[in-house]
Amino acid sequence: MTENIKEQELNDFFDGKSTSTISKVVKKAKRKTILRNMGISLFVIVFLLITLSLSWLFIIRGSQEKAMRDIELFSRITNPNIELLESQNESNGVFEGILTFNRYKEIEGIPVDWSNHVVRYSLFGGMSRFKRTEIQIKDKEDGLDRNYDRETKQRMMNFYHPDVSYSQIRNDLNTLNNFKDDTFIELGVSFNQKYTPDEVRELIPENITLKWYWVDTYSREDIKSLNTHITKYKPTFPELATEIYGFSEDPTDSSMSEKRFIDDVQSGLNYEDGKYFGEFNRIYNNLKGESANLAAENIEIIGAVVTGTPKELAELNDMDMIRATVLGVTVKPY
Repeated sequence: MTENIKEQELNDFFDGKSTSTISKVVKKAKRKTILRNMGISLFVIVFLLITLSLSWLFIIRGSQEKAMRDIELFSRITNPNIELLESQNESNGVFEGILTFNRYKEIEGIPVDWSNHVVRYSLFGGMSRFKRTEIQIKDKEDGLDRNYDRETKQRMMNFYHPDVSYSQIRNDLNTLNNFKDDTFIELGVSFNQKYTPDEVRELIPENITLKWYWVDTYSREDIKSLNTHITKYKPTFPELATEIYGFSEDPTDSSMSEKRFIDDVQSGLNYEDGKYFGEFNRIYNNLKGESANLAAENIEIIGAVVTGTPKELAELNDMDMIRATVLGVTVKPY
């Protein structure tokens, strides 16, 4: 009888019908195995998510820092008389972010708002600027187009290369009488030839503030192309302030100004993965010419940005070195 019961239990066990202790142990073991596997799977998933999140954060932060480095370095040789403030970062989806740089101009000690510089940077290292075209309005006085900053509606300066033959050239020194005596004015000045930085410092009147130097970074081919284009189409398109290169005057030690410019250009060559490496390389080679290395002797100035009152700037009238003058920002003292 006992043997029959055991035999029946074995049959029930193998048929999945056993309610004996052995059956319960096996089922419990199965549940533990399932729970353990689920736990391992969950741990692996959480671990992968954390790893991917940290990797994403590391890569996107690296892309952000690279974009900031490129913008800050390039801005030091571009954008005449424009200063960068802090940048603001915001996410634009999983794969990219947006950097916004607040900017201003300083006119005789007064800060003046300027348009923000906004760029989009990618998880994969790319960077592009949000292009905001300037406002263009024909001037009623001379019939030439004036450019205005889209955000602030302030005038944008233009510059005329001394080796390019333009069909018309603007001289805004003639308009200084239209401003009140206490107005502070920014003026883009184009020279009749190339000068050394020291020559510019010597020739510009002392009571006029010298803010920025326009450096001749053009090759012979560039000049030939500009002259050919003007001869063929007869436009009067001088260089917009956003299209030229140069450096700020150091108010504490002017002799360091061109040295910092050279250092900035050479620094740009250290980042082959940088957004503006190609432009830094072009500028370096054009400036260096046949010289072994880029030095202060290679820096030639073809224009400048100056500030002052109408009376002070009027001293530029009848100076042989002045080829053209174009108004920039104007501001009243507080």
